[in-house]
Amino acid sequence: MNPMSILLFFRNRLCLLTGIALWALTCSCSEDFPEPLFTNSVIYGNIDFYYSYDETPENITVTALGPYQEETALTNSAGDFQINGLGNGTYKLEISKEGYGTKYQYGIQLFGSDTVRVRDELYKSMTGLKLPTLYEIHTQDTYSWLSEKKIVITTSRSQGEIPARVFMSEDNDVSYKNFQWTSQARSVKRNGFDKILLFIDNIPFESGKKVFLRLYICNPDEYGYFNKNTGMLTFSTLEKDEHSSVMSFTMPSP
Repeated sequence: MNPMSILLFFRNRLCLLTGIALWALTCSCSEDFPEPLFTNSVIYGNIDFYYSYDETPENITVTALGPYQEETALTNSAGDFQINGLGNGTYKLEISKEGYGTKYQYGIQLFGSDTVRVRDELYKSMTGLKLPTLYEIHTQDTYSWLSEKKIVITTSRSQGEIPARVFMSEDNDVSYKNFQWTSQARSVKRNGFDKILLFIDNIPFESGKKVFLRLYICNPDEYGYFNKNTGMLTFSTLEKDEHSSVMSFTMPSP
């Protein structure tokens, strides 16, 4: 057999083996997951609106997202719901309604014929609201009536509430995804000022530290929930695109 024939022989063999390997891989990837051992588990519970007495908690969408299926139910006028026929496994629950923030509950485990109860609240979204212009951050070094753990931000708003949440960090890339501390920013009209001020107190950073902050429009009543997927405190009504630029200040000495 001449060298050219030997080369063609091995090349054809290689192509054949490659084709067989790709066929086997395709077949293995297209296999379905095994059916769950049990399919009669139940998630039920109650969803309400936080401090909203003018609307009944009806037709809130509750979706169970699991390894085998996705099942949805709507709440009744009392806020009750029930999702039947769920297979065993770990589920994520998505709770949503137009005009309200979308919340999630993680790590709901169903084994055998489990029945699991959940309870949650939805907060009104702040969609459509704009953050006013923020001018300056003032500390105790500027105003003696401020404590060393409090700052005030001057704004362009002359009246009304500013539904804002502040995120702070020693990192200048601070955001709702990158922060060390967060708090509601309280709107106050103080004597001697013709504009609304934003107060933030109980700031935990040490004196002399340079602190960066960013404010977002967010329902001030919402205290957030822990997102097990990201390991972070999450706010369902936070408007990700409605925020201030990064501002900074130095924590004053006591």
